[in-house]
Amino acid sequence: MTLLLLPLLPLGGALVIAIVGGRLGRRTTGAVGTAAIALAFGAAISMVGSVAERPRLEAQLGPWLPIPGADLSLVLEGAGLALALMVTGVSALIALYSIGYLPRGPGAQRYFVALDLFVAAMLLIVLAGNLVLLFAGWELVGLCSYLLIGHDRERPAAGHAAVKAFVVNRVGDAAFLVGIFLFAATAKTVNIGELRTTAIEHLGPDTGPAFLVASALVLVGALAKSAQLPLHVWLPDAMEGPTPVSALIHAATMVTAGVVLLIRLRAILSPEVLVAASLIGAATALFAALVALGQRDLKRVLAWSTISQVGLMFVAAGLGAVFAALFHLLAHAFFKATLFLGAGAVIHATGGEQDLARLGGLGRRLRWTAVTFAIGALGLAALPPASGFFSKESIAVAAIDQPLLLATVLLTGALSAFYAARIFTLVFLAPTTGSRPVHGPPAVMVLPLTLLAIVTLGFGALVAAHILPLGLGRESETPEWLLIVSSVLGLGGAALGWILYRRGLPQAAGIERIVGRAAGGFGVDRFYRLMLVRPFAAVARELDQRAEPANERAVDGVATLATRASVAVRRLQSGSLRGYETLLLTGVVILLAFWSLR
Repeated sequence: MTLLLLPLLPLGGALVIAIVGGRLGRRTTGAVGTAAIALAFGAAISMVGSVAERPRLEAQLGPWLPIPGADLSLVLEGAGLALALMVTGVSALIALYSIGYLPRGPGAQRYFVALDLFVAAMLLIVLAGNLVLLFAGWELVGLCSYLLIGHDRERPAAGHAAVKAFVVNRVGDAAFLVGIFLFAATAKTVNIGELRTTAIEHLGPDTGPAFLVASALVLVGALAKSAQLPLHVWLPDAMEGPTPVSALIHAATMVTAGVVLLIRLRAILSPEVLVAASLIGAATALFAALVALGQRDLKRVLAWSTISQVGLMFVAAGLGAVFAALFHLLAHAFFKATLFLGAGAVIHATGGEQDLARLGGLGRRLRWTAVTFAIGALGLAALPPASGFFSKESIAVAAIDQPLLLATVLLTGALSAFYAARIFTLVFLAPTTGSRPVHGPPAVMVLPLTLLAIVTLGFGALVAAHILPLGLGRESETPEWLLIVSSVLGLGGAALGWILYRRGLPQAAGIERIVGRAAGGFGVDRFYRLMLVRPFAAVARELDQRAEPANERAVDGVATLATRASVAVRRLQSGSLRGYETLLLTGVVILLAFWSLR
C-alpha cells in the first residue's frame, strides 16, 4: 500500500490544487503542493526497512489494457528506492523554494498543479512494472515540461521554448513507442520482469534483429528526453521557464529520465546499443562542456553543463556500470539543484539579471547565496569534499579499460571545473559593473538552498565510505594514480577559471574570443532551422494558402447546414406541453418495440 502512495500523493496534490487552488492564495497553494510531495518523500523513507528485508516490492492494482503484462503495477527494486527518495526530496525543496520565488498574481494554481503532476509522472517512470505504464509516465513528463517551461504566458520566448521542447521530444517518444511495440510483438509481453527473462534468449548471437532494433529505438527515446546528441537542442532554450522549473527539469525529473530508463532496462537492451549509448554520451559530454565555456547567460551555462553531466551518466550506463551511473545521477541532482536555486536567488535579488557581463561583486551582498552556490560549484567541478568528486571518480573507474572514454571523462571534468569557477567568479568575486539595488532572498528560499548544499557536501562521502548504500554493488575502487590525475586536472581547471576571470569579462576579452566560438553550439541548432524547420514551415504555408478557398467554402457550407438544421429543430420547440408529452411517448414506444424485436 505504501508503494502506491508514492505517485498517488503528488497526483492527489495536483487534483486538490486544480479543484480548489483558485480560491487559495499563492502561499497556501504552494504549501499544499509542497506538502503532497513531502508526504511522498516520507512514504519513501518509511519503505527503507521493507526494502532492506525484501529486495523486490510489488503493488498490483489489476488489469488495465488487453495487452500481456500491461497491468497497473508498481515495482520497487534495486535503485528504485534511491531514485524515489531523490525525486520526492529534491522536488519538495524546489516546490518550497517556488513559494518565495514566484511573483504575486495569477498563475500559482496552474504552476503547482503541473509541478505535482510532474513529480507523479517521474515516479511512474521509476516504479512502473511494465513498459506501457512507464510510457504513460514518460508522456506525462513531456506534457508537464511543456506547461512549466511556457508558464509565463506573457513572454513569447517562453512559449516558443515550450513548443520546441515538446516537438523535439515527440521524435524520441515516437521511436520509444515503436520500440515498445517491437518488444511486445517479439516477447509477447511488456512486463519488464518478463522481458528480462525473454531477453536472455533473444540477445544471443543466433537470434533475429528484433530486440536489436527495439533497443535502438528505446535509446533514441532516452537521448531525446535526456537532451543528448543530436536531440539536445531543446534544453538550452528551456531556460526561458521560471528558474525553479529549470532546477526541477535538470535535477529531479525530465532530463534524468533517459538515464533512469537505461538503468531499468539494462538487462533487456542489446549490448551493441549500450555501447552506442556510452559513445554518444562521451561525445555529448565533451561537446556540451565546450559549448558551456562560451555562454554569457547564467542559466545557459548551467543548462549546457547538465547536458554534459548527463552524457557522463550515459557513459557509465552504457558500460554497464550501474552503480556509477546512479551515483552520479543522484550527486548531480543535489549539486545542480543547488546551483539553479542559487542562480534563482541571484536573479531574484537583482531584479531578473542573468547576464554574466552585468553581474559581479555579489559575494559581499549575498553572502549566504554565495556560500551555497560555491558548494554547488564544487560539485560541478568534481572537487572534494563535494559529492560530484566521488561520483565522477566512479565513472572514471568504470571507463578505466577504455582509454578513449577515460580521456573524455577526465577532459570533461577539467572543462567542468573551468566553467564552474568562471561563473562563480563572474557572479560573486569579479568587480561589479554597476550599482543596482540588491535584496536577499526570503527564508522560504534560503532553507531549501541550505539543505541542498548540506546534502551536496555529505552525500558523496557517505556513499564512498559505504555508510549510505545505493542498493547496488560498487564496480571497483579508484586507483591512486587515477585519483591524482583527476584531482590535478580538476584543480587546474578551477584555478585557471579563477585567474582568467577574477577581474571580470572585459579583462578576459582574449579568452572570451576563443571560447565564444563554441557559444552557438557549433551550429547544430542553426542547421536544424535551415534544413528542417524552415522548409517544413514553407511547405505548410503553401499548402495552407492553396487550401484556404476550399476551407472557406467548407466553413460556409457547415454554417449554412447548421442554420437550416437549427430552424428545423426550433419548429419542434413549440412550447406546448402536450406536444412534448406526445414526442416523449412516441420515443418510448419506439425503444420498447426495438428491444422486443432484438
